Amino acid sequence: MRIVQLRILAALCVLGGLALLGAALYRPVSLSVDGRRVQVFTWERSVAAVLRRAGIGLRPQDAVWPPRDAPVYRGARLVVRRALPLRWQTPQESGLLWLQPALVGNALREAGVRLFPGDTLWLNGAPVSADAPLPAAIPLTLQVRRAARWLVQTPDGTVRLRSAQPFLAAALWESDRPLFSGDAFGPGWDASPQDGAALSWSPSRLLSVESMYGVTRARVTGQTVGEALAQIGLFPQGLDYTAPPLDAPLPADGRVRLVRVREAVLVEQQPIPFGLEYRPLPDVEIGEVRVLQSGQYGVEARRVRVRWEDGEEVSRTLEAAYRAQEPQPRVVGYGTLAVPRTVNTPDGVLTYWRAAQVYATSYSPCRLGLPNYCNDITASGQRLRKGLVAVTRRQYAALAGSQVYVPGYGLGVVADIGAGVPGKEWIDLGYGEADFVSWHQTVTVYYLWPPPEDLTWLIP
Repeated sequence: MRIVQLRILAALCVLGGLALLGAALYRPVSLSVDGRRVQVFTWERSVAAVLRRAGIGLRPQDAVWPPRDAPVYRGARLVVRRALPLRWQTPQESGLLWLQPALVGNALREAGVRLFPGDTLWLNGAPVSADAPLPAAIPLTLQVRRAARWLVQTPDGTVRLRSAQPFLAAALWESDRPLFSGDAFGPGWDASPQDGAALSWSPSRLLSVESMYGVTRARVTGQTVGEALAQIGLFPQGLDYTAPPLDAPLPADGRVRLVRVREAVLVEQQPIPFGLEYRPLPDVEIGEVRVLQSGQYGVEARRVRVRWEDGEEVSRTLEAAYRAQEPQPRVVGYGTLAVPRTVNTPDGVLTYWRAAQVYATSYSPCRLGLPNYCNDITASGQRLRKGLVAVTRRQYAALAGSQVYVPGYGLGVVADIGAGVPGKEWIDLGYGEADFVSWHQTVTVYYLWPPPEDLTWLIP
């Protein structure tokens, strides 16, 4: 019995030792593949075995750290950086290259591709230099464009270039020659040496054209003023002229003045004012006004030759003048029929020939509208007092000495002249200083019989 117990105890010890040994051999490892980190547990002892067990295939160009044959310890960190596929091509050949991120020139050297002066490199369709690093991204396509020999005729002689650019304009620009939209290229800006035609380039000059529209600046290749203007579509027309003339060489400063000229024969109509006539109407009551004939302007016609330069008139010549239409006067009829009417007032029954709505104000010797000024002498020579009224100068000429009746004021005699109120028929009621009453209102004024001989002041 004791022997059996010893054997069981020995077996347990062996199993425990094996468990401790397994725990020691089964270790955690950190993997970083192209920047992505994971943790695995493994029994494997070498880097290559751990990666193989993790299902990570490797190419010879892939970078592994620690090296593939290095042992793996608990908590080890393995880093894998895969090689990038680079497709390269030249006009003669192409290929696929797996490599770690490197300079563009080193990648081509590894592919066995030589570069020559003037060759250009294009990475994924964009220009790149040989000392630029390859980006850590896919896909990568590297193209080598071989330089060609260019012979370009210019006004200063033949220019020899070596460039990989596909077009004439691009090759000239690459050679640090300034180009402008007005330059002339033969047979065209997009020509290439393979076209077989002679290549030419004529640099443009700056042209500044001063005209009525302002200053127009453009690049031209024309040698004369006329050729340069024709290139930019500002060629003179009709009577237009330029300074310098069209057949003159283009000035060294490129400045040209273009004067737009226009002439026209105009028929100008000058109005002839019409007069105003008043006609009494004996059968029409006083105060009524009728337009018997509307006035009509006469017309004087003149034929004039006008010349404009740059939109401004520079001359005007009268060629003929004649009266095309005679003026017709405006005829206004005014009623002269006096119809007596009566009105009951505190002063008795009064006979009047006209009643009208009139704006009334009042004044006194020291209330004349002038500061620190007093005057009691009226236009009629009488001293100002209640019962004397003022009207406008036009009315006074006809009504001086006649009587009016104003409700609330009483009888008044037109004896003075005032300035009036624009746009209104007006009367100013006179007072002395002691009995002054302020008026600022519209009242009915009765013009008492008899009517005056001059009634034209009633015409508006």
